[in-house]
Amino acid sequence: MKNVITSAATYWCKVGGTFIFLDLSRDRYFMLERSAATRFSQIVGGAQEEGDKYWLAARGLNHLAPPIDQSGAVGIAPTRSVLEEPDLEMASAVETARAIWALAIAQRHVRKFALNEILPNRSRVVPAPPQVQRSDARQVAAAFKRARHYFSGMDECLSRGVAMRRVLAGKGCEARLVIGVTLPFAAHCWVQLGSTVLTDPLDIVTPYTPILVA
Repeated sequence: MKNVITSAATYWCKVGGTFIFLDLSRDRYFMLERSAATRFSQIVGGAQEEGDKYWLAARGLNHLAPPIDQSGAVGIAPTRSVLEEPDLEMASAVETARAIWALAIAQRHVRKFALNEILPNRSRVVPAPPQVQRSDARQVAAAFKRARHYFSGMDECLSRGVAMRRVLAGKGCEARLVIGVTLPFAAHCWVQLGSTVLTDPLDIVTPYTPILVA
């Protein structure tokens, strides 16, 4: 499913029996108490009642983004990681320097701006042929892997994800930045092309349920 990032939208997903929300306008995550979660489940399930519109608005849920579809051809469920491939090529000095520069800028932006101001816009990418995208994605992943030796901020997943997504977009690669959540509550950000993760080993991202894709 194609997500359109808007500052007014509230993104959500269901983890187990719990609904988790990301209010992009306020840059915060939150959950509903049990009784409210029951009513919300009924609303999104189609059992709407009079007053639901006002009930949602009172809880900041009147601008809900559609949930992310992880099934079928348009799904984003990751199935492999490029970092786990033994033949991941070494990056050139130029590509590594580009990765470090992008990381430094992204880290500054993440600390200075709200989330909706730094998330990438997929519609601005002029796509390269799929084979070229896959090749470029491997090279960029290798460059960011090598950059770990020179940049202390590599463990900041949002900065790393934003930086890699920007570099890939500049090459015409339609990779996606994914934010996922899990319980007990934790959030993680990664980049993937199709079902291939470019920033993390697969076992790092699979516990997280995607709540936003950019």
